[in-house]
Amino acid sequence: MDLNPQQFPWMHSASMTSLFQALPQGSLRFVGGCVRNALWGEPVGDIDLACQLEPDAVVKALKAANIRYVPTGIAHGTVTAVIGGQPFEITSLRQDVETDGRRATVAYTTDWAEDAQRRDLTMNALYADQAGKVYDPTGQGFADLKARKFRFVGDADMRVQEDYLRILRFFRFLAVYGGQEKVDAASLKACREHQSGLRKLSVERIWMELKKLLSARDPVRACHVMLTNGVLETVLPEANNVDGLNALVRLESREGFKPDPLLRLMAMSAREPLQMALLSKRLKMSKSETARLRGWADDDAQLSTDMPERDRLAAIYKSGKDVIFDRARLRAAGESDAIQSSRWMVLADLALGWQPPVFPVSGKDLSDAGVPKGPGMGKALKALEALWIRSGFSTEKPQLLAALKLMGY
Repeated sequence: MDLNPQQFPWMHSASMTSLFQALPQGSLRFVGGCVRNALWGEPVGDIDLACQLEPDAVVKALKAANIRYVPTGIAHGTVTAVIGGQPFEITSLRQDVETDGRRATVAYTTDWAEDAQRRDLTMNALYADQAGKVYDPTGQGFADLKARKFRFVGDADMRVQEDYLRILRFFRFLAVYGGQEKVDAASLKACREHQSGLRKLSVERIWMELKKLLSARDPVRACHVMLTNGVLETVLPEANNVDGLNALVRLESREGFKPDPLLRLMAMSAREPLQMALLSKRLKMSKSETARLRGWADDDAQLSTDMPERDRLAAIYKSGKDVIFDRARLRAAGESDAIQSSRWMVLADLALGWQPPVFPVSGKDLSDAGVPKGPGMGKALKALEALWIRSGFSTEKPQLLAALKLMGY
């Protein structure tokens, strides 16, 4: 199960080599996701490093090697080395002395096995040196990696209670990397029995983890397991329609769409304005996420697959491209009839590709035409815009201004 460094350029890049040379031989190893994914043949993202030296000693070694560093999380044992503008997190080996489900008080150690015992999953407690030799201190990481068995290190109850976010991470790994293998019973039991601890976490951490889970190629099985074990109700009581998610994932697979976590959240939710307003507020979504979710929930446009082209464009103009796109794609996913589904996709594609025109009349135009400023001007603008929309956006400014007289202005 060792790695061939020649297959993984990141292992022996100039930057990485300078780091390994800066620290005492044998004191630095790759750890976690980069090792796991390399062994699986999956893409490697962040490169995390574990070190036997305490943070102050790491800083001293980096200074001696003229490597820039940032004390990003030095209180928790992490120093970030920066080489050629690229950051590398180096975390000292640690033991958890005391935890409250969110944060931990740590003590440093030089024992790789002790450090492994505080990690979440056995397959994430694999280490590798720069030569590619892989170490499995728990004795279970290799086997679980091969079987794609997601199992907490040691006592599952303890691991979960150390950091309740590990519950969502467990299901996220199941969504992103799992197949149809049987879920580890002890780990699932710990997630189920301690799910109330999720309420102790910041909603920002929860939403970030949920977005990662919903970005998986096919998160349906993981979400179904969460639903049947009560976890989905705990974190997303407004969005537990896994059948709706399944329908959207099937559409994505058929049409070759990229996963869209927010659209998937909509597929799991009822289009209820109040519920979506409360959901976006509770999870402290970004302004753009909130606008998209609430726009979808609040829209009152009457849509159908047999709408005339003029009505389609009017709906897109009034409701917004994103709103009609989201509604149409979700309707396409929910249709059992292939022809109807494709017709909804036509509307979604139109919303995505159509560039709405700009209303040619401004308040200044009305002022120049003698319309006094105030509420009346606003009403006149809205009336002219409605006329312009009904014409299929074809009526030009002179004709619209001429219509003012017919309206009594």
